[in-house]
Amino acid sequence: MTAAPIILFVYNRPDHTKKTLEALAKNTLAQESALFVFADGPKPGASAEQIEKINTTRSLVRSQKWCKTVTIFGSEENRGLSASIISGVTRIITEYGSAIVLEDDIVTGAHFLEFMNDALERYKDEKSVWHITAWRDPVRARKDASFFYPNMDCWGWATWSNRWQHFEKNPAKLVQTFTPEMIKRFNMDGSEPGNWWQVQENVAGRMNTWAIFWLATIFLHDGLCLAPTKSLVKNIGMDNSGVHCGEKKLQTIKGSIDWRITRFPKKNEIDEDEYEKTKEFKRRLNGCKLTPTRTKIKRRIKRLLKTVFPNRFSKLKVY
Repeated sequence: MTAAPIILFVYNRPDHTKKTLEALAKNTLAQESALFVFADGPKPGASAEQIEKINTTRSLVRSQKWCKTVTIFGSEENRGLSASIISGVTRIITEYGSAIVLEDDIVTGAHFLEFMNDALERYKDEKSVWHITAWRDPVRARKDASFFYPNMDCWGWATWSNRWQHFEKNPAKLVQTFTPEMIKRFNMDGSEPGNWWQVQENVAGRMNTWAIFWLATIFLHDGLCLAPTKSLVKNIGMDNSGVHCGEKKLQTIKGSIDWRITRFPKKNEIDEDEYEKTKEFKRRLNGCKLTPTRTKIKRRIKRLLKTVFPNRFSKLKVY
């Protein structure tokens, strides 16, 4: 198996970029992987300080052989994150057939590349699987497994060219296509209202993003996304230094991310228990009203059975 290429997008955060590159270099498959770095350029009227940060970031990328090979594409003008990612991913994935994608604030665990490459190989011919993510919100779960759900996380992700070719950024078309029932499912049953809000903000021109449209593409094709039950990455950009990522303490990964994923789903279908955990976390994160859902009630019953009948249900796993 040939390691998939890694695409990294950087701009003007040398400190974040250094941590991202140092962690990537420690990955077990780093020296078998080609790294392509897309460095965005200065905005019109950028200050000398901003230009210095951009140059420092690029010098940092060139300073070491972080992976087997390192190729940098430096833009002379500012394209913005959305345009940079869409064009950069399309360029590399069209040539190589698949790709692993990072931004300059995603610190990876030691086995991140193992998981991404294993999953890319395992599910390359499974047309229902559209996306692989290394991120998982901090919920209680086992440490060596993975699961399918219909959401898309872009903090360390991968896909294939024959899925990415369907990507379309057309917010006005989505507004015409989505019904109220579709919007509810797109918002993870109301636990993530920001999903549809992002589409509307793009329509209004107040926001220019890309990830929500990749999610919409997957959603419209009934695609599945594979995720680890415990995160393999940390987002160090939740410090108000990024464009679209503010401070979110609840999403901070405090423990280890050096898990090796050895368990993959037996069936290509949504894991309702794990998906429900994600929705419960999103409700807390977004301040949504918490309701005792069917899955949540089932877990409460399991815990009660273990308490009342410890011998009979001693092997019953509850997460």
